[in-house]
Amino acid sequence: MTTKRTGRPPGRRPTKFYNERFEDYVSPEPNSGCWLWDGGGERQAGHCQIEFNGRWQYVHRFAFERYCGPIPPGLCVCHKCDVPCCVNPDHLFLGTRADNNTDMKQKGRQVKGIKHGLAKLTPEQVLAIRNSTGSVAKRYSVSRHTIWAIRKRKAWQHLSSE
Repeated sequence: MTTKRTGRPPGRRPTKFYNERFEDYVSPEPNSGCWLWDGGGERQAGHCQIEFNGRWQYVHRFAFERYCGPIPPGLCVCHKCDVPCCVNPDHLFLGTRADNNTDMKQKGRQVKGIKHGLAKLTPEQVLAIRNSTGSVAKRYSVSRHTIWAIRKRKAWQHLSSE
């Protein structure tokens, strides 16, 4: 199905559309300096994606390439402002996945504890494990390594034993 006006499938924009009209879909936020993308597109973990040159691309990566140049293979485009839909090139920087993860942890944006989608234990159970002795892995349906990591505070580090 195509639209009568453009002859293209509905919702699909040609490559030159984003090259020529990118700024039309950016709203500057005066307090933070962020340029917020409001041009639609798919969302993946808060990051907007647009179809460009026949493939889906994160709009902040598109903006980085548009204003700063090519992204070397294996590097991420990270946000200084931590706003996923920000496309201000002054708020974007290149880094490895490890750099991005370190930045996330330093800013306290890492999902921890029960909010993590794979968490099997509650904070109360973790505290009980820390105060227990012997093998309790079967009781909590977790591995012995998980018990070890909890007791050594390698896992659930944010939880104090108060």
